[in-house]
Amino acid sequence: MTDTATFLADAWVSLCAAFGAATVLLRLQNLVQRPEIARRFQFCLWVLIVLMLARIGHWGGWGWLFSAITSICAALIPLTALVLSEGLVRRHAPPMLKQFCAWGAVTFGLLGLLQFGNIEFGRLAGLMLFQLFGLGGVALFVLRRDRDSLSHAENRTINWISLSFLLILPFLATDFMRGTSLDLPVRLGGVAVLGLCWLSIAMNRSGLRPWDTLRGFGILFVVAALLSLIVSGIVPMDIRSGLQVMAIVLASLMLLAIWQAAIALRIEDRQLIALREIADAEGHGPKVSLELLRRAAGSPDAILVDEADLADMNLNELRASFTATPVQQLGATDDEQVNWLFSRFDATHAVFLSGTPLQLVMLNSPEIAALDSTGTALRAVQRMAQVLVSEGPA
Repeated sequence: MTDTATFLADAWVSLCAAFGAATVLLRLQNLVQRPEIARRFQFCLWVLIVLMLARIGHWGGWGWLFSAITSICAALIPLTALVLSEGLVRRHAPPMLKQFCAWGAVTFGLLGLLQFGNIEFGRLAGLMLFQLFGLGGVALFVLRRDRDSLSHAENRTINWISLSFLLILPFLATDFMRGTSLDLPVRLGGVAVLGLCWLSIAMNRSGLRPWDTLRGFGILFVVAALLSLIVSGIVPMDIRSGLQVMAIVLASLMLLAIWQAAIALRIEDRQLIALREIADAEGHGPKVSLELLRRAAGSPDAILVDEADLADMNLNELRASFTATPVQQLGATDDEQVNWLFSRFDATHAVFLSGTPLQLVMLNSPEIAALDSTGTALRAVQRMAQVLVSEGPA
């Protein structure tokens, strides 16, 4: 029973880490602006995802393939961290560190493929030391960078990554403690990966300080501890089982926090896109306003509707409706004419450009309703579009 409980705790923490890394991977284009860094980060995340999933099968004894993939990915971790760090600091690492990470990846990857039973303990001990020294060397390389050659934003990103290394190293060591005199009740390498993912999601949010994220970690840890105490009071369990429950709760809460941060970042992105398009808007006239709305609202198929297209409608009532509410959304109005417009043009939003002549832009972008629920961003874009129409020729 204990072995099953231990496996389930280890597997759940690792599965949460895989989902956390996948969440960051899906949002990577919004987190990293430089393509060369995005490719390196993508490689790092794929290695982590495959490692977190494969080692569940390795721990469960599901076959040689899972064990081999786990060993190869684990041996690649220092090398992926080095490749990412070199791109971030824009310079090459010392040759000795490069050779150490490269040859270590090859050596322990091959040993993982062969898996000799009589050297398994030595292989695991060597892999643990390789990961710790490799990541420690990468962290030192990052800390000794030339800060003056990098922008403030780049230094801030690197500081976030450095902070993740501090979290990874102690948690990573617990993955090798099973079967030793310590025999920790749960492997916490997945928690380290979740920490890296949380920091990665937060690193481009300028209003968020490293201390805020560390405080968030602390709050989650306290909540997980309290919940495990409550559960142990309801269902009596020993300390080992209580720590396993705590690890499961902590990993679950961290995954939820990563997912929530990704959603918040997506909403912030939509608002930032709208602000950027407003700031960069040039020219005058309806066509310029139409292009502004297409870009800012993420609706390239938006169309311009003028009085000639509305000849069979009561223009005075329609003009009065949009003068009162310049941005109208499907399902949010009882006006029959406006609802008929939504149906006719297969649109989700109608934006008022001018009253004389009456000009509207019909958008089909369900994403706006989800990411701009208050309508503030689209309303700001509509104001700018209306100004561009009034100041320029038709």
